[in-house]
Amino acid sequence: MVVAALNDPAALAHPDAAGRIGPDAVLQLAEVLLAEDGPATRARIFEAAGLRHHLMRPPDTMVEEAEVAALFTALGDELGQVRALHRLRKSGSATAAYLLTHSIPPFARLLLPSMPTSFAAVLLTRSIQRHGWTFLGTGALDVVRGDPLGIRIRLARPLVPVARLAGEFYRATFEGLFRALVHDAARAEPQPTAGGVCRFDITWSGHTDG
Repeated sequence: MVVAALNDPAALAHPDAAGRIGPDAVLQLAEVLLAEDGPATRARIFEAAGLRHHLMRPPDTMVEEAEVAALFTALGDELGQVRALHRLRKSGSATAAYLLTHSIPPFARLLLPSMPTSFAAVLLTRSIQRHGWTFLGTGALDVVRGDPLGIRIRLARPLVPVARLAGEFYRATFEGLFRALVHDAARAEPQPTAGGVCRFDITWSGHTDG
């Protein structure tokens, strides 16, 4: 769906998905925890979040925002902020890789990197805005075009108490997408988070636009 209706950045809310988020926030974190911390720690975290059933039967549809918030909370409580941020950074990168393989049409994966960088960035952000409901739930995304390109995410209310952790997940996801589709030196630089809004600037350096 990236590059579909690129000139039509639609509203972010979707009537059939109110209050829900794509399952990668759960699925990719489960895989990272298994690899980094082992099955026992992973089970404790999911149990503390009340989500052990997602280990028994991984979700294949969108999940409740409150479930993601509970999982991120349990992750921070079990591992501490530093390790939790690392796990969410890895799960965000894994989410980007999954999206690139399963959700981005092959022609888009070829077309965008061949375009002038600034133009490819505009097209990608328009498409992300159009499909934002799939990963933001009742949150909202604002793009501040310029150099650098600013991404501002107003988190869904259940995620506000874990804004730093949620922001790291989103930041790593965006960085992976921009590196693959816009410029391989793209970085999502974190900015101060306040009021339930996570912010990062997309930068790329050492390139010629053209």
